[in-house]
Amino acid sequence: MSRLRAAALIPGPVPGLILVPALALILVSCGRQATQAPPTLASSVGTDAPAAPWTWYPLGGLAVVEGEVAEPTQLVLEGRSIRETRYAEIGPVRWEFFRPPPGETAVLRTAEGRELARFEFSLTPTRPPAPGARPAQPRPTRLAKQTPPAAPAREVPSTRSVARLEPAPVPPLTGRKTGALPHAQPSDLPPPEAASSGSARTWTLAHPGTTPTPPLAGRRPVTLPLSPDLEPAPRAASRSAAPRLTPLVAPGTNLTPWPGMGEALNLTRGPSGQRRLLLSFDGGSSSEVAAEILDALKARGVRTTVFLTGAFIQRYPALVKRMAAEGHELGNHTMHHPHFAPGMKRDPQWTRERVQKELLEADAALVRLLGRPMDPFWRAPYGEHTAEIRRWAEELGYRHVGWSEGADTLDWATPKERRLYRSGDAILQRLQQRLNRDGDGLIVLMHLGSGRAEADRPSAGLGAFMDRARNEGWTFVPVSAYLQDLGKPTWNPQQRLSLLQAPGAAVPAR
Repeated sequence: MSRLRAAALIPGPVPGLILVPALALILVSCGRQATQAPPTLASSVGTDAPAAPWTWYPLGGLAVVEGEVAEPTQLVLEGRSIRETRYAEIGPVRWEFFRPPPGETAVLRTAEGRELARFEFSLTPTRPPAPGARPAQPRPTRLAKQTPPAAPAREVPSTRSVARLEPAPVPPLTGRKTGALPHAQPSDLPPPEAASSGSARTWTLAHPGTTPTPPLAGRRPVTLPLSPDLEPAPRAASRSAAPRLTPLVAPGTNLTPWPGMGEALNLTRGPSGQRRLLLSFDGGSSSEVAAEILDALKARGVRTTVFLTGAFIQRYPALVKRMAAEGHELGNHTMHHPHFAPGMKRDPQWTRERVQKELLEADAALVRLLGRPMDPFWRAPYGEHTAEIRRWAEELGYRHVGWSEGADTLDWATPKERRLYRSGDAILQRLQQRLNRDGDGLIVLMHLGSGRAEADRPSAGLGAFMDRARNEGWTFVPVSAYLQDLGKPTWNPQQRLSLLQAPGAAVPAR
């Protein structure tokens, strides 16, 4: 019974001295009830907020968003230049997509419009420390006597739902050493010494439908430096002379136009309605699972597309010959697997001539091995590219082929990469779930190399996955099938021979 009701039972007029204590008791009681009420979450994430905060971090040319949902949810990530959607089951969510430009702000919300988080891709994201972990202490730096002390690093405030990225400075390419990387060991291409006579051949880009011909009057020549294993190395240039790049395609050269030139196509998904799937593979610097994958494909009569670096071609010629003999499309993955565009912004040192040289050197390695050029597709190392770079590649007839959002299997990650690692069985299970949900036209990224233990490689269960998918009505196709059905023209790779052959070199017929 409330105190007001008790006071009402007192007969007669109530003295003021009695009302004052009664009102005080009422206020105290209300205050206790207010403090005992469950707190409400003053946030835009709603009552079914994830158990973990939404964060993001960069992964090569990708951004990875992580968080949790309490119920099956359709997520939408939208900004000025990005709009991605995906369906999330109950529990942890890991979402990959091409990283937006620096300064971009994106809002993560549900399909109903409820905002979950905001991300600003401009400053370096900070990850929350592990529970109980002590904060890292900066290591002392020994400074020279006349060197002023460095300014202290500015801390980036971390919030629950906003993470920031600051692009890291790109070190110069010259003299950079080869480093161990997840699925390749690229060495960024240092500028070669000035070419001397005998170290380059001059040819003219043939027009479609013609065979390569020697230079004629009125045509602009294209200079191709040959690989050192074809001719004696030129005399060393003076050490005092600054190295310069001999362009593989001379500046100002009017390359033969073709219908796809200048479109800057980035194929990340095929057409829907036919229950088709593309399992694509990258060959960077190692081949631990290449034979096993080729066996699984051959046993099922599947032709697919493999993107090879020139380094892979030189190291594993027998495997490359087998791929070609079994009918797989061989796409270009550059010569040395460099970083063209860290943060999806082109490194100024990677000019048109240097990018095209990386592509044509890899193609020339295949011509030396098989006598025929690569198929007219390429994939940027680390998924780092820009529209400008894609147009440069299209001048040579290469269409860029990426992969579908969330379809990077990360099969190269080992248990050491804890945030990226999933077991081989888990990779195939997630791929099967994706297939059942929205697999039509999917482009999946896998690799021919793996640092995992043999029992933990997804390639071991790839055959069983393919058998199950086929029983469910799925068909496995190469890149060319997608492009053809999308109505995208391709370039005849034979027209590229004028950039890849030395004069008089015998090229076996395909």
